[in-house]
Amino acid sequence: MPRPIALLTAVTLSLVYGAADAQSSMKPSAPQKMMSPAEAQKMRACKKQAADQNIKMAERSKFVMDCMTAKK
Repeated sequence: MPRPIALLTAVTLSLVYGAADAQSSMKPSAPQKMMSPAEAQKMRACKKQAADQNIKMAERSKFVMDCMTAKK
């Protein structure tokens, strides 16, 4: 009986540590790399505006995209 428990524990630990390692080594996606500093600053401002206006998460991405494309 101790062998299955040890095996299950080893598998569980490897999954936990593997997931933690994957999250810590995530790199920015291609669109994020291609964004100019001005666009990145505008996106941060739009995200902050959405948070300040308490826009629901389901609608937030559309709000940010509309904000980014709006001509100011």
